[in-house]
Amino acid sequence: MANQLDLVLIHPGNRTQIYQSLGSSLSAIEPPVWASLMATYVRLRGFSVHVLDAEADNLSPEETATRIGEMNPLLSAVVVYGHQPSASTQNITAAGAICAALKQANPEHKILLVGGHVAALPERTLQEEAADFVCSGEGPSTLLELLQALKSSRPDYSKVRGLCYSEDGAMKSTPAAQLVKNLDQEMPELAWDLLPMKKYRAHNWHCFGNLERQPYA
Repeated sequence: MANQLDLVLIHPGNRTQIYQSLGSSLSAIEPPVWASLMATYVRLRGFSVHVLDAEADNLSPEETATRIGEMNPLLSAVVVYGHQPSASTQNITAAGAICAALKQANPEHKILLVGGHVAALPERTLQEEAADFVCSGEGPSTLLELLQALKSSRPDYSKVRGLCYSEDGAMKSTPAAQLVKNLDQEMPELAWDLLPMKKYRAHNWHCFGNLERQPYA
């Protein structure tokens, strides 16, 4: 029997809902930078990881949950991120819909929310979204320590830094996690091999003058 996959990092998005028919050809599709960097960080430390880009694959929340169910990871981490400062908050709706669909499909599945909006409002995010854990910091160290806890015989979430979670009906918060300092060693590149590279597409306004929009990174 194959070993269980440790982690799926999910980039949320639903182009059909946001852009309707324009999502098929006009909107840009950008590689999920933060999810891919965290994939590298975790993979360098011996964990198995997959990146599911729901935006690039144009998946609904229910289709995303089906894909995750087929992979059966130990942990799903929904990365609430975007390429401009407010985009994390703009993406929390899609992220929350994925969490809800995952819990509806399998209430026991463990879900972490991580990203700028989540770090700014960790307690509120935990109250509002169908996630087991939220990250109160940048994410990589918390993600690594949470995986280590989940793989132990008796998980102790109180030792996972930068985590908010509920226990016996009470909200718990742990001390802040350390920041990633040696970026060139700990997160040297995106996990390009885990991304559907042929699906990414430049903004149309990047490509005036009949420049090709694909491939793009």
